[in-house]
Amino acid sequence: MREKIIVNIKNIEEILTYQSKGIKKFLVPLADFCVGYDELSALNINKINTNFYLLVNRILTKDDLAKLESILARLNKTYLKGVFFEDLGVLSILNKLSLEVEKIYFPNHFGTNYASINAFLERGLDSVVVSNEITKEEIALILEKVTKDVVIQVYGYNQIMYSRRNLITNYNKEFNLQVSLENTITEKVTKKALKIKENQYGTVIFDENIYNNLELLEFSSHIKFYYINTSFLTILDIEKALKMPKASNSNSFLNQKTIYKIGDIDE
Repeated sequence: MREKIIVNIKNIEEILTYQSKGIKKFLVPLADFCVGYDELSALNINKINTNFYLLVNRILTKDDLAKLESILARLNKTYLKGVFFEDLGVLSILNKLSLEVEKIYFPNHFGTNYASINAFLERGLDSVVVSNEITKEEIALILEKVTKDVVIQVYGYNQIMYSRRNLITNYNKEFNLQVSLENTITEKVTKKALKIKENQYGTVIFDENIYNNLELLEFSSHIKFYYINTSFLTILDIEKALKMPKASNSNSFLNQKTIYKIGDIDE
């Protein structure tokens, strides 16, 4: 099971610790091309001496794509196995550079059904990250019907909003404050304590609970990776969770269908 777990790393030093615990797949957020993650510079990425996957999860402009193309052209690709990306413009860059790496589409909220996932897979993608905001039954159906192996998210704080605005910075300017760019805010209506993380390219807000979908580890068919989002978590947190995969502590969507309209409510 652990041989298919992939985690995003916060620094190079984490790699050896994860490897000692049987986790050997790594997602590396590229500096200046990610939001909501601790990033690594291209210089540090070139120091990695084990196989890894690059993460590019920003929505990019034409200039951003040109900059990314330049970085990818110069990046040491000895250990680069693939790229996870949200902006489909990245796919054109990978094809233009003729990079022989796995192309994995990470649309965050939108991998919700096998028909759309298969449509992307038919267009040259090697895999797609399935949404973690659907039920266990819906995920099972996707795994039954997809034409290639896919990635499912099994643990971590869930991203509920992404803005290209610098929300904390703007708040600090408006009220002459110095609030940290990684913080917790309280939503006035629900009183939820939501985690928030900003960099120069935008702001991401996460749910207050860890989404514990570890029961999905029982699925094995058409699984490329089980993804654990380590943002706000330590290696010890993850190790404890993996030792007790059935001790759910979240408001995960797995066993509760999302209600979009009155007609969705069971009579």
